[in-house]
Amino acid sequence: MIFWLRNKKNNLLTVLLIIAFLVSFCSSAFSSSFRKGFPAPNFTLKTIDGKTFNLADYKEKQKLLILYFCNNENEDSICGIEELAEYFEQRIIEEKYQVIMINSRKKLKEEDIIQIKEFWTNKKISFTILLDIQGEVSNLYNIEVLPTTIFLAKNLVVKRIYPGLISKQQNLMFQYL
Repeated sequence: MIFWLRNKKNNLLTVLLIIAFLVSFCSSAFSSSFRKGFPAPNFTLKTIDGKTFNLADYKEKQKLLILYFCNNENEDSICGIEELAEYFEQRIIEEKYQVIMINSRKKLKEEDIIQIKEFWTNKKISFTILLDIQGEVSNLYNIEVLPTTIFLAKNLVVKRIYPGLISKQQNLMFQYL
């Protein structure tokens, strides 16, 4: 009788562990399909000029679309984008690459937007700048550190993700390009 109870407890424990593993695996597999090899989630944001930008409009139009999540108050964001812009100016003018900057600073006022526009214009950065004022796109893409660079293939499938760009990662990113 004791043996039967002990086996029953072990069997029950085994079944519970298997169920817990399956629930954990399924929730992580389905909670966010944003990762390398998966289609990028679509989004619509306003540009710094007040125009509407929809990611789906860029499908099959660019060889590579680079989403650069940043905040002009973050020193790493500034340094990273300046080096990226310099790289593009020197090497791949004729290619169909496009960099889209997504400013993740929340609760922007009109004067903040004007400051951001002037800031990047003074730095001679001419990439499209989107405003993620509500943080919806940053949340959708699980952005935890700035800057984060995401490479999308022409079919808008995620090719590479570079969170928290540092010089070593930036060199790898440039080699990938």
